Amino acid sequence: MQSDVDLLRWRLFDLRELSQENDRLKDLLNFKQKSPLRLVAARVIGRSADSWSSSVIIDKGRYSGIKPGMVVITSWGLVGSIVESTQDASKVLLINDPNQGISSIVQRSRQEGLVSGTLGTNLIMRYLPDDAQIVIGDVIVTSELSRIYPKGLLIGRVVNIGREFSGLNRYALVKPVVDLANLEEVLVVLP
Repeated sequence: MQSDVDLLRWRLFDLRELSQENDRLKDLLNFKQKSPLRLVAARVIGRSADSWSSSVIIDKGRYSGIKPGMVVITSWGLVGSIVESTQDASKVLLINDPNQGISSIVQRSRQEGLVSGTLGTNLIMRYLPDDAQIVIGDVIVTSELSRIYPKGLLIGRVVNIGREFSGLNRYALVKPVVDLANLEEVLVVLP
C-alpha cells in the first residue's frame, strides 16, 4: 500500500514538472510566432562553474546556425550573447557578467548610458550625467548605438540611483527582467 502511495506521489511530481515545462515552452512558441525576429529555441544545459563569470551553455550550435555575436533573449527580455559555438552547443555570456557592456537608454526620457554586469542580481547603468532624467522604476532598453543588440530589447527596471565616486556622474542599479539564475529555455536571434 505504501509503495502505491509513493508511486502516485512520484507521478504527481512528474506531472507538475511536465506541466510547468509545457507552460514555459508554450510561452516561448507564442512569442516566437508573433516576433518579427528570426529565432531559434534552445535549452540551457550547463552553467559556468567559476564565480568570476556568468554564462550558460545551450544545446544548439553551428549546426543550427548559431555563431558568436548572436543575441540571446527570452519572451521577457535580453539574456546575453553567444561568445563560443561548437557543432551542437554554444556558450552564452549573460548580461550580468562584468565583461558585458550594453549601450542602453531610459525608455521614458531617452537618456543614454552603458549597462554592465556585476555578477550579482542587479546590473549597473553608468555614465549618466548629473542632471540625467532617470527615476526609480524607469524601464531600460537596448539603444540603437548597440553594436550587436537590436534596438528596444527590454533589459530591466531601475531600482536605485547613486553618484559615482568622482562625483561627476550618476549611476543606476537595474534589476533585469529575466531571471538569469533560473534560465531553462532561451531564444537565439538569427541575422
